[in-house]
Amino acid sequence: MTEQQKNRSSKRIFRLILLMLILFLGLLILLLTLQLTESALNIWHLLDQLSPRLLIFYGVGLFLFSLGLFFLIWRLLKPGKSVKQQPPAQRQIPLPEDREAFESALAKADEKGVDVSQARQELDELDQRSKRAERYVAFFGPVSAGKSALIKAITGVEEIQTDPRAGTTKAVEHYRCEIQDQPLIFTDAPGILDSNETRVQIAREEARRAHLVVYVCDAELTRDQHREMQELQTFERPLIVALNKRDRYTDEDLTAIMQRLASQLPGIDKVVSVQAGGQQELIRIDAEGNEKRVMRERPPQVDSLLAEILNRIEQQTDTLEQQRDQSLLHLGAEKLHTATVAHRKQKGQKLVKEYTHKAMLGAMAAVSPGTDILIQGYLGIKMVGALCELYEIRVKDVDLEQLVEQAGQHVGKRMTLLLALAGNVLKAFPGLGTVTGGATHAVAYGLIFQSLGESVIETLEQGETLEKSLVLDKFEETMSGNLEARAKHFARLTLEQLIKKD
Repeated sequence: MTEQQKNRSSKRIFRLILLMLILFLGLLILLLTLQLTESALNIWHLLDQLSPRLLIFYGVGLFLFSLGLFFLIWRLLKPGKSVKQQPPAQRQIPLPEDREAFESALAKADEKGVDVSQARQELDELDQRSKRAERYVAFFGPVSAGKSALIKAITGVEEIQTDPRAGTTKAVEHYRCEIQDQPLIFTDAPGILDSNETRVQIAREEARRAHLVVYVCDAELTRDQHREMQELQTFERPLIVALNKRDRYTDEDLTAIMQRLASQLPGIDKVVSVQAGGQQELIRIDAEGNEKRVMRERPPQVDSLLAEILNRIEQQTDTLEQQRDQSLLHLGAEKLHTATVAHRKQKGQKLVKEYTHKAMLGAMAAVSPGTDILIQGYLGIKMVGALCELYEIRVKDVDLEQLVEQAGQHVGKRMTLLLALAGNVLKAFPGLGTVTGGATHAVAYGLIFQSLGESVIETLEQGETLEKSLVLDKFEETMSGNLEARAKHFARLTLEQLIKKD
């Protein structure tokens, strides 16, 4: 029998088997249909003999049973919601209730070695401003909105630099004047949309140090300006919006724009229109009919803004002082927090470096390097505990042990790869000779301890608790990053240590 005949015979047998299965299934379905039909007819006959009350009871029960069955099937087939890992509780900036609390926080931070100079400057600034009866008014707004020209129009100071191009103001400037026996200091700060982040931060801080804030704009607010206005409102200062360059608009358009500005920010105190002055171009025609373009100074119109500033100061003197003092304390607390974060970061990295060095020394000193990822777990537990103590987070010893154990399990799967990488990197260093097991383990431990330490630091910086799952996720990510360059670094340290021993 040829191969082709065998294939035909096999296909014929397969078709016969398939036909028999179809016939069997067809007969089975027919029997089930007849059986169900008979049962349905019997049930119908029985129901026909029941009283209407029992029939209703039976129907309700059947409906509830069907509804429950449908709900169960729906719950089983419904795709479950993915359980998102909850982020850790964000580390809050501790804000002092009063000056005494802030001074106490400064003293404690100073004892720990934190650089408190910038935070203390805010306290000194508060003292200096409190001694004077002057009221600070900060002019805020986008670049080239006319802040400098507006201050010049109010104070009459000629030295203020103004320019129609964006961004004339590059640093904070203060201008003293006395209006209606009220000593005032007008602050001209860089534009809030300045390309220089440092100047933007300076402007925001100066707004927080002021008694009042005047936001100068020359049109309706853009999205960025609206966001900045909302931020200014969080400082809880009387906020006056000054719509500059009013000569661009008709009275009808000017009223409509001012109404829209007020509606965009419900918490705004007042919207006024002003004209900072400047120059306007005129065409002069002489007796002979010749045209000549001339520039003429435009008279400033700032009375409405000045009246609103003086009115606020007169009505809210005590409140403005209290708000300014509290804001300066909070600003100092934020700078203290920033300095504390930087101090902890620096000291934490130093701790990680020290424990990494100890782990590498332990690996090189061991007669038979163990297979445990974290040198009996002791150094790993001590390192994580020291970092938690640095960040003032209380963690139970059992939690530390579990974290280190789970970290070891994460690395256990790739330990062979780490040792192979360490061996290859060590062989590339001239003069090392035969690579010992202790040296390869030292490089591997260096990678592991550094990754674990950085992961713990990053997690502690973000939240107020030691979230083990987040630490392990970051640990896994850090372990995979820039392995070769880091391995070369630890190989170089290992080589230096071996040379010292010899």
